[in-house]
Amino acid sequence: MLLLMVSPVLAGHGVEPLVIESGLEGDEVQQHVQYLRAHRSARLSDVRHSQQWQKELDIAPLTPQEALWGRVVVQRLGGSESHFAFMFANPTVDELDLLLLDEQQRILQNVVTGAERRFDSRGISHRFYILALDLEPGDKRSLYFRIKDDGPLVVPLRLISYSDMLTQGQLNLALIGLIGGALFIMTCYFLLSYVAVRSSVRFWFSLSSLSFLLLFLNIEGILSQLTGVSTFVEDVSLLLVAGALFSSAKVAHLMLKQVPQYWRFISYLMAILLVVNTLLFNEYWQLVFAIGLAGAAIVVQWGVALAYSNREDGRPNLFYAIGWSMITLMGLAQTSLYVTGLALEPQTSLYLTLLLLLGLLLIAFAVEEHERAQQRSRHQQQSDTIRDLRRFYNLFRNSAEGLYTSTLSGKLVTTNPAMCKVFGYENEQQMLAECQTTAQFYAHEKDRLALVEELRQSGVVLGKEIEGVRRDGSHFWFSISVQLRHEHNEDYLFGTVFDITERKETNLSLEYMATHDPLTGVFNRREFERRLRSDLDEARGKGMPLTLIYMDLDQFKVVNDTCGHKAGDILIKQLSNQLNDVVEGHGLLARLGGDEFGVLLVGDEASEDSAYILANRLMTVVQEFRFVWEGRIFTLGISLGLVPHHEQIHTPEQLLSMADSACYMAKEQGRNQIHTYSREDEQIQRYETELHWVSLINEALEDDNFELFYQHYHPLNDLAHGHYYEILLRMNTKEGLGSPASFLPAAERYNLTAQVDRWVIEHFFRWLSDNPQHLAHLERANINLSGQSLGDKELRLFVLNAFEKYGIPYRKICFEITESMAIIKMDETLQFIRTFRKLGCTFALDDFGSGFSSYGYLKNLPVNYVKIDGSFVKDMLTDKVDMAMVRSIQEVAKAMDMETVAEFVETKDIMAELGKMGVDYAQGYGVAKPRSLKQFEPLIYPKQ
Repeated sequence: MLLLMVSPVLAGHGVEPLVIESGLEGDEVQQHVQYLRAHRSARLSDVRHSQQWQKELDIAPLTPQEALWGRVVVQRLGGSESHFAFMFANPTVDELDLLLLDEQQRILQNVVTGAERRFDSRGISHRFYILALDLEPGDKRSLYFRIKDDGPLVVPLRLISYSDMLTQGQLNLALIGLIGGALFIMTCYFLLSYVAVRSSVRFWFSLSSLSFLLLFLNIEGILSQLTGVSTFVEDVSLLLVAGALFSSAKVAHLMLKQVPQYWRFISYLMAILLVVNTLLFNEYWQLVFAIGLAGAAIVVQWGVALAYSNREDGRPNLFYAIGWSMITLMGLAQTSLYVTGLALEPQTSLYLTLLLLLGLLLIAFAVEEHERAQQRSRHQQQSDTIRDLRRFYNLFRNSAEGLYTSTLSGKLVTTNPAMCKVFGYENEQQMLAECQTTAQFYAHEKDRLALVEELRQSGVVLGKEIEGVRRDGSHFWFSISVQLRHEHNEDYLFGTVFDITERKETNLSLEYMATHDPLTGVFNRREFERRLRSDLDEARGKGMPLTLIYMDLDQFKVVNDTCGHKAGDILIKQLSNQLNDVVEGHGLLARLGGDEFGVLLVGDEASEDSAYILANRLMTVVQEFRFVWEGRIFTLGISLGLVPHHEQIHTPEQLLSMADSACYMAKEQGRNQIHTYSREDEQIQRYETELHWVSLINEALEDDNFELFYQHYHPLNDLAHGHYYEILLRMNTKEGLGSPASFLPAAERYNLTAQVDRWVIEHFFRWLSDNPQHLAHLERANINLSGQSLGDKELRLFVLNAFEKYGIPYRKICFEITESMAIIKMDETLQFIRTFRKLGCTFALDDFGSGFSSYGYLKNLPVNYVKIDGSFVKDMLTDKVDMAMVRSIQEVAKAMDMETVAEFVETKDIMAELGKMGVDYAQGYGVAKPRSLKQFEPLIYPKQ
């Protein structure tokens, strides 16, 4: 019989000792332990006399600066046993210091141990932490322990005699051996059976069993004891839980039918999140998060097992769900108690673990049942297959497609009547007897060799089109789909063949039409540009010579105008044949436009001398050509531009543009000329300058090297309130600010103005949004739009989105359109104006008066303002004609209810005269010079 007696509180300690009379019970020591939270660096001398010791354990996790101290005093009065041990049964605690003191508070033993310390630091090699204690009658000992851990505070401290420890240890090890052995047997059985039958579900269940086995051994501290490593015991446990969940999810999805992909993804994601959990949180929150996530994953598995079970035989899924229920019950019970600071007795915990074993046994039984159900299904499928063999044979015989089997070497093994018909044989017997090898079916032996090589690499070829030979020697086209399979120690080809001769001839005709000019028969522009791009890439990579000849016929329009287009078509066709006779064998001739041709030369034919000789021959052919139509004889001229490739040419567009410029220069020099591209030509230099600006524009668009400027304009007849100005654009270059006159011509030529307009609108609207006070005082800001922008439907959507994105009132924005572009793109301009006028925007017609038909077009353009061209304004005080023009424009605008803005107002006198005429606004250096928008200053209006 075990007797315990509590003695009075010991003086000087304030601790109620545990008195051993004739025996002890290990769990009674918990009632005599006192606890204290202290700084991590506190020592025994710092905490021993503290007044803050508590009997109740605060299970809140320790902060990184805290350590938990505990103390218990043991006094022995009698009994026969003298060998005892303090056992700390939590193998996951990070750091544990055990200090044993005698009655004079001298340290008798000091054990520095814990999961994050070396295993050999433990006083006794055991899965738990043990401090040996010898107590003779009359002895009194004090045990202090210090814990540093960021997980749940679980303090399972026991005082136990050595004999009881050995007895209970043997029983616990027997239970551990039973559970671990059963898990190990399941792991080996299902792994070996996987090797035998190659069933994926068995492989994943063996991994699941192995994960549970290692998890069990790790939690019980056996792995640490065997390996001597305990540093990562909690992380290893979480990783093993993740592995168990992942492999169990694979088992479930292999057993179940038609589980949606999102459920599979959720199952795998939960396991992955458990792994990520070990990297993000401390031990306490790792465990809390893992409990919730593992519980959710198990619920998902349980639900999926019931929802997607096999309706024909649901027993495997039922056993699977029951097994997981038992595992869940055991896992949640133990982990929930652990998180709340309670730890079961080792023996009780092991008994609970038997539920895990039983659950896994039920899942194993479910796997076996699943395999048996699959085997029954396979037997049924085999029976169905045997019944279908005759139907397949009938299908083989009666198929409309040619079916055959041959060896890889070409020996024909089987064929069907449709196959015989395709190749012109009367029946299968004749075909098998006369066909020595399938190679005789191919018009070109290389086609069969290519087919076999492709089959060796990929195993299957689908829809390959090949030119074949019939029994009578005639050629035709067939489509073949074939699969390579290894049977009976030999490779066989199983294929289908059908005649596609009619479709192939149609496709060849379509392909020819797609790459050739339908009138002349030479290559068309699209194919020419494709070949040019390809050859240009090769020329840059390999340094191969390349030359482009651009030809433009002269006097061709005369034939069209005098004799009609039919005559012109016949002329072009006849001349193209003669030109192609010259080019054929040397290069590629293409028709690039109505009367424009291009010749692409590569390799030796592209040398300077060879290209020039060929160009001369082409010019001679055109000069000697005579076209006769209805008794009249016509002659033609030609201008040729010749451009050799060099390292600064990067795109086909550049090369074509250079050739076009060279051809234009040949026309300028008197026609029937050949002009070779040269960098020294002034026109070529101008072209390269434009290319330079194009590069700078692209860089400015990408790197925001543009800068917004503004220029005020002044109301002349009304009291001015708020800001009136026009947005201008400059480019930041290495040489300084570039004016629009420098780069806008290049932008217009190379279709970049729409992108520039987008940049201006985006950055100006953003600036207005960032300066709400300025926006509130803004009356009107003018933004210039190019002709390309007017024709860009996507730009309209861009502008609409910009208004909404930055919250800019439509009425504050006026778009300026140049008169010349408005006339050229009248329909697009009208559509753009109508769209934004409905929303509240206003429009101004810029540079009005510079065209020949300004007044006529003005009636068709619903603009709000007319900007009088500055060329009339700047000299109006000294030139009567300019004065009359300004007055005329002003009067016409007023008659049409439009306001006027005078540009280039450079003096106060001009401004005064404009005011007298009734012009509404003045803009120019006499009002304000352009300035950067970043340094905006309001216009100071003179007193009225």
